[in-house]
Amino acid sequence: MPDASTASPTAPGWQEQARPPLLFRRFEFEDYARTRAFLDALNELSERTGLYPRNLSFAATHVNVTVDAEGEPLGEREREFTRQLDALAARGD
Repeated sequence: MPDASTASPTAPGWQEQARPPLLFRRFEFEDYARTRAFLDALNELSERTGLYPRNLSFAATHVNVTVDAEGEPLGEREREFTRQLDALAARGD
């Protein structure tokens, strides 16, 4: 990422970048079943909110998520999305 990242004040565990404005986090899971459940829940959240990650990559036990505001400054919508992702990951379905 071009600019130095700092922890987001509203979403612990997320890294915030100024240019371009985005939030990034890596989620770790115990096994593929939990990773898959998180990905399915992330899809449902995106469909419900209309906010889709800018970049999403995953392997058997982790998911990397990048959220942006389509070139605009990050707002409450993106921060609420990250809080909801944190809650989904904590559920551990």
